[in-house]
Parts: sequence; structure tokens; C-alpha cells
Amino acid sequence: MTRGLLLALTVLLPVPALAYTVSHEGGPVGDMPSRFESIDFPQSRFAPRPTPSDGNAAAGSSSFSLKNLESEARARTEALLSELGAHQEGRAIHVSLPGDVLFDFDKSDIRADAEEILVQMVTILTALKASPVQIEGHTDSKGDDDYNIALSARRATAVRDWLSDHGIDLIRLSTTGKGEAEPVAPNETSDGRDDPVGRQKNRRVEFIIDTGE
Repeated sequence: MTRGLLLALTVLLPVPALAYTVSHEGGPVGDMPSRFESIDFPQSRFAPRPTPSDGNAAAGSSSFSLKNLESEARARTEALLSELGAHQEGRAIHVSLPGDVLFDFDKSDIRADAEEILVQMVTILTALKASPVQIEGHTDSKGDDDYNIALSARRATAVRDWLSDHGIDLIRLSTTGKGEAEPVAPNETSDGRDDPVGRQKNRRVEFIIDTGE
């Protein structure tokens, strides 16, 4: 057989597949330590919205005093209240809206982009048509006490007038300006430095809806 023919046969003959074995020295793979370590990320500085009372949820009843509403209206109103972070205290429903959402800095004119959240309040107050509503303005601790009281009163009045212009009976609405007297968060850190997150929480307008229940 010629050298050329031998070479051709060698090239054309199939070559067996090579088998590879993967071995591991030591203990089982599952016992090997992970190369990934957990990382502790800092906690969010924003608190979650309050959730409905566990006691009420367990009983399958409404989280708010809405017994006089039909089932569909009750479900819709409760959903809006929950979305706005409302909570029940005694027979009153409390809703707190951020002042920075409603107003520009040091102003008492309703921002145009605040109307969406105020429309939700109109829907709630329309459903609770027999309930009187106290509207409270609150500020942080920056500035003079008297100025803050006057600013918070103007803001509460601006919200009242907006609600009245959008169908809520004015006779149901009362207002007061609290200034910095009732903070919900510290205006300063424990070492005396300014706390802008706390001050932001204190700038707010609160609605106290007396359901009479």
C-alpha cells in the first residue's frame, strides 16, 4: 500500500470521542464554603405606610369606622384611606399629607401637581358625607414661632378652600394652624445637628375626620 493511500485512510477513519472525568478532592461539594458573603445594606430612611390593625384584619372587619357605607363604597373608601396611610384613633380617622407635596417652600398656594392627592381626599370626604373634618397645618421648627403658626394656618385654610371649591360643604370643614407645636419626628439629631428628614415629616397637613362611630 502506498504512503499516500495510508495517509488518506488515517485522516478519514473516525476518532473515538475523548471522555473527561471531573473529580473533586476533599469533602462533598455541598460542604464547600461559599465564596459569597452577605452585605448589610443601610436601612431605608423612609418609614413604610401604616398597615391596618392586625386585630381588625383578623376579625375580617373594616380597619376604619365605615359601617354606614354600602359595601362597594366602603371598599373603595378604605382602599383610598390605606393608600394615603390613614389610621383610626377612637372614632376619628387621621390622614396626614406631606406639606412638601401640597406647597412650595414657605408658600401657602396649592401646587398644581398636588391636585391628584387632594382629589382622593374629595372622594373620601364625599363618601363620608356626614362627617365633620378638622384640617390642621403643621410646620417644622425652622423660623419664628408666630410666623410658623401663621404659615400653618394659611396652609390649612388653602386646603379647606380647595376642598370647598371641589364640592365639599364648607360647613363641614374647620381649620387650625399648629405651627411647630406638634412634631411627629425630631427636628434635630441626637447630637444637636439639623435633621432634614425629620423636619420634612413635620411639614404636613392633617385631616381629622370624625366618623361618629
